[in-house]
Order: sequence, then structure tokens, then C-alpha cells
Amino acid sequence: MVTSPPFLDTVDYATDNWLRCWFLGIDADKVRLTVPRKLEIWQEAMTAVFHELHRVLKPGGHVAFEVGEVGAGGKIKLEEAVLPCGVASGLEPLLVVINAQQFTKTANCWGVRNNSKGTNTNRIVVFRKS
Repeated sequence: MVTSPPFLDTVDYATDNWLRCWFLGIDADKVRLTVPRKLEIWQEAMTAVFHELHRVLKPGGHVAFEVGEVGAGGKIKLEEAVLPCGVASGLEPLLVVINAQQFTKTANCWGVRNNSKGTNTNRIVVFRKS
């Protein structure tokens, strides 16, 4: 399984996904989103997600959970916050991959410079069900 959860309040998922919803014939205003603004609430929600992932994974199955750095200046490293969530559900953490690169963000169109706002690295936490 590969998933990318909400990044606290860094991304406006409702606005960012209106086109996908429109294309699929889904009313974007009726989609219930989980967008916690506090780290503790985010961790509670992610722990619930990991319990469900543990339930549906076969033994030996893997989860690749993509997160990022958030908060003012990227001070909150969500990979550090998500590791205990997966462990609490019974999954074994295997590795964390951090991909940092120089790139041109699409957000440049809106005046957001590289490595200044939003998430600027890809952080993937891999878990396994024993």
C-alpha cells in the first residue's frame, strides 16, 4: 500500500482537488476531509489509519507512507511523528527515505519559491506487517 496523508494545515486539499472531483463527477463540497491543524490530533487520526492498514494487510505486507516537513520553516518532521502511530498499530518500521532535491515547484506560478514554503522534501516511512 502506498498513501500520502494530510500534511496538517500545509495543503488546502479541498481547493487542490476540485478538478479531480469534477473530472470524476464528484461534488467536491460533499467530500469529507480530515485536515487536523494540531500535531496531536493528526497523530490520533494517523494511528486510526494505521490500525485499519494493519487490519487489511497480509502478513509480510508493506505500507509506504509519504509525509513531509511542515510548520514554520519545516520544523515539524512528520516522519518522526508518524513512526509511533505505525508502531502502536502493530506494524514494524523498516526505513525512512528522505528525498531532498533542488527543483522548480509548480507553486512557482503562485509566487512560492523553492525550499521556502510548503513541503520541500519527500519523506517516505516504510512499515511491514509481521
